[in-house]
Amino acid sequence: MTNRDLLKEIRNENKAINRNIQRLINIGLLGLFGKTGQAAKEKDDETGRLLSKAGLLLIAIYELLLFISDLIDYRKSRVEDRFEEIKDSEKQL
Repeated sequence: MTNRDLLKEIRNENKAINRNIQRLINIGLLGLFGKTGQAAKEKDDETGRLLSKAGLLLIAIYELLLFISDLIDYRKSRVEDRFEEIKDSEKQL
């Protein structure tokens, strides 16, 4: 394994760890906004309910962006792997 391959692997693992941490934070925020929305519903606080719904919507959008980022990175790694295979086969010829 070359240094370049090792650095790519480390970078990919760091990205995965960061995304998992972001997802764990989002889970905590979901609970927080859910409790806030429920408390606002019990108190008939329209502003609180609106803010909790907006927060939940923002978390959903953020999760969608994380998913799209995962897909882009997966596709990029597949293209890089394919490029490496082609490059290696040309070296053999």
